[in-house]
Amino acid sequence: MHLPKFLIFLLVIVIAAFFVGVGILVGARMVNGGVTKSDPSLSPYSAVYLSTGDVYFGILGWSPSPHIEDPWFLQRSTDATGQTTVGAYPFAQVTWGPSNAVYFNAQDIVFWTRLSSTSTVAEAMANPNSAPAPESVSPPEVPPVPTEQTTSTMATSSKPIK
Repeated sequence: MHLPKFLIFLLVIVIAAFFVGVGILVGARMVNGGVTKSDPSLSPYSAVYLSTGDVYFGILGWSPSPHIEDPWFLQRSTDATGQTTVGAYPFAQVTWGPSNAVYFNAQDIVFWTRLSSTSTVAEAMANPNSAPAPESVSPPEVPPVPTEQTTSTMATSSKPIK
């Protein structure tokens, strides 16, 4: 069967439009950190928890690799009385003078999340000159990262996994 050139041209246009549309949707999700709708309850900032236990805050991007722009980091310390202080600090103020972006190995990211617009960290990042001093608080409870040893001790079922 031989299709007229007009129908072949029309079919090529429809297929190209489909792929362009899919590309735009995927690109929008990547640019917005997987969030397609603009949610007023979310700030433009994200938190990234790494397998090392480090936590970084900033504007999360995924291309060409996972990275945070205008990064801040979480620092925990213990004073002489045993009180733990936790604070978020601009990464650019570290003594060795890093660039204004931190790039991550994707395998080291345990989880990431967008910060609420009412988050203390998001507010401090939006207004760095009015950031409060770190408070004495207990460190947040963070789930442990599964290791080879802990995964072998997890509960098992006698039914095979399909």
